Amino acid sequence: MTFTTIGAAKKQTGISYIGGVNKSAKLAKNGKVSHQYTYGVYLAPANTSGFNTCPYSTPECRKGCLATSGRAGIRLDDGINKAERCRINRTRLFYEQPEFFMAWMIAEMKAAQAKANKDGYGFSVRLNCTSDIDWQNVKVDGKNLFEMFSDVTFYDYTKNPNKFIGKADNYHLTFSYTGRNWHLCEALLNSGFNVAMVFDVKDEAEIPAMYKGYKVVNGDITDYRVDDSKGVIVGLKWKRIWNRKDEKEVLQSCFVVKKHEYALSNVQEIEVLV
Repeated sequence: MTFTTIGAAKKQTGISYIGGVNKSAKLAKNGKVSHQYTYGVYLAPANTSGFNTCPYSTPECRKGCLATSGRAGIRLDDGINKAERCRINRTRLFYEQPEFFMAWMIAEMKAAQAKANKDGYGFSVRLNCTSDIDWQNVKVDGKNLFEMFSDVTFYDYTKNPNKFIGKADNYHLTFSYTGRNWHLCEALLNSGFNVAMVFDVKDEAEIPAMYKGYKVVNGDITDYRVDDSKGVIVGLKWKRIWNRKDEKEVLQSCFVVKKHEYALSNVQEIEVLV
């Protein structure tokens, strides 16, 4: 397959797009709060496409993945909905026709950046909205996307600690807490990086201000993590998923920080200060 134009690629593959600007409710907040047009790519998570896009995923995050929340959580008779099918098709295209996929995505990114400039918005890119691919190793003509778009700010969440080694300056990463990797979280926090943690709260206002001695910022106000302070925990409230059985299991697991955990942590911090 050879990429020529976006229109031709759509007809050739039956895929509507690779990524889009502020298409999800999460990314839409970037436009309203952070004045950003964020080009986001939603691929099939973990190995749901037959290819593993999340090599550091855990059982809990696979069950509680945001790929099954919101509109993507609406089930059809065969258990897969349109959003999931599209993500699977895009993911297979990436692995089976990488040159075609990358050429298409680059064309979309250039068009999105031009529109952002025209409309007076900042332009940013989140390549892993529902995946954890190491894009630093994906190259076109010897360059990765961070080198090709050196004037663009990229950002992602990741469970892969190796991504922080030799990270591109225009690539902002927030590490994800799994419930089992606190030692890595603490090391990264102390090095000035940020860590995302999911808290069992029903409202953003209930997200604690501190956890284990580290400041917690509300990560649900905007998805644009680039403006966050350094060395902080990005607090996220639990988002409901379509499978209630899986939801119950994840909520009871170590992945989600319970109220008694952060309440105890804050009490201990106060006792230390006293």
